[in-house]
Amino acid sequence: MAGRYLIINADDFGMCRETNAAIVKLLREGRLTSTTLMAPCPEAEEAAQLAQDNGFSVGMHITLTSDFPTMPWSSTAPADQVRSLLDSEGHFYHAPQDLYQHADDGEVEVEIRAQFAFLTQRGVTVDHVDSHVGTVYGLGGRSFLPQVFRLCAEHRLPFRLPKSENYLKAVFQGAVPESIAKLHRQAVAAAEVIGVPLLTSMFTSPHRASELGGYEPLKEFYLRNIREIGEGITEIFLHPSYQNEAIAAVFPEWQKRIWEFEFLLDDDLPKVLEEEGIELVSWSSAPWDQF
Repeated sequence: MAGRYLIINADDFGMCRETNAAIVKLLREGRLTSTTLMAPCPEAEEAAQLAQDNGFSVGMHITLTSDFPTMPWSSTAPADQVRSLLDSEGHFYHAPQDLYQHADDGEVEVEIRAQFAFLTQRGVTVDHVDSHVGTVYGLGGRSFLPQVFRLCAEHRLPFRLPKSENYLKAVFQGAVPESIAKLHRQAVAAAEVIGVPLLTSMFTSPHRASELGGYEPLKEFYLRNIREIGEGITEIFLHPSYQNEAIAAVFPEWQKRIWEFEFLLDDDLPKVLEEEGIELVSWSSAPWDQF
């Protein structure tokens, strides 16, 4: 039976203790139905332990770049197995374009599988796969989807890729380049052939903190888009966190993460979900066979 199903996911579990604490609070209070863990990050061990202690199913947030040049991340796989993914100091590249220029396809697969093993070896139940800053999708010129799909198919895991072009239309402000649209169609078809479940649609706020100017515009964006959800399985992904002074000092956009944390605790969110008859699900409980 068709219906409107919504996954509310927090990305970046493991990035720092402030993010971990925010995500655990939201999961415990039922304000999130999912999170995705970044194995290469400083507090990934803590996140994995929290997931195990609380019985959370989490996704693997494939991480192939390092967000903050002053606080770089390194590979999960041994460095000598993934040299092409690392800069001269042994860290992930900061810019995705540097990753695309240097990465060896086989070494990308080694790192992806090392990140998956990091989670499973710590007793974490992995219920889906997605991509940090979208590096695997091919939007920047190189796609690593074959490596991702092989892992998903082996472990019968769904992947964050929407069948609808709505997300791409938002990214490209309505005019999706034909090369990107073709890549999307091919990826959806490939996933269906090998049996990787996909989302119907997904969205997140595309606006920077400086563009939003405050909490209320962010709240209005999410509530409006939630009301417009159609039938199928939709995911919204956010990046909630408490304040982290060290990261905020080099990354002013951290303020948006605090607003997203506030939004997920806002009582208007469950009110709108109830008014719209939208059913919250996780990646493991979503009715993939219906869509």
